[in-house]
Amino acid sequence: MDLKEALKEAMRGELEGRELYSMTAAKVTDEKAKQIFEHLAQEEYSHYKALEEIAINYFEGKPVKVPKLSKLASFEDAKSPIFTEDFKNFLKDKHFEMSALSIGMKLELESSRIYKEMAENIDDDTLKALFSDLSKWEMGHYNALKNQMDYFRENYETQNSLFRF
Repeated sequence: MDLKEALKEAMRGELEGRELYSMTAAKVTDEKAKQIFEHLAQEEYSHYKALEEIAINYFEGKPVKVPKLSKLASFEDAKSPIFTEDFKNFLKDKHFEMSALSIGMKLELESSRIYKEMAENIDDDTLKALFSDLSKWEMGHYNALKNQMDYFRENYETQNSLFRF
């Protein structure tokens, strides 16, 4: 994959992530989750804008300046890193929230893979470092979503009678 196609794919992924997290934030009733999904949407959009700036400069032959990305947010302040502890007890009809976590995990994992591949296949040390950092950043999002999913899994399966399978 050439850099132009890789950047387009990465930018598309960031926009898709922003939309997923914005939609999720608008729909969830859990206040902690709403705040975290809004934050994730903002982070995805900041990645998009950084990639857009890099792409414009790179393809216009201008020096590439890597914008400073904010520090990766940590969602490890409780056993339930994204939702409140009380949310776990009322999972029966929370299919949207569980689907959002699952889709988000897939999106973040794919984004991490793409950035890692980009870092491995580019000679420019500045871009190599940026893509490597973005890969780690997206893996951090994946891990936060996975931790939340793992935390909910047993209750969700029990409350929805999935334990029988």
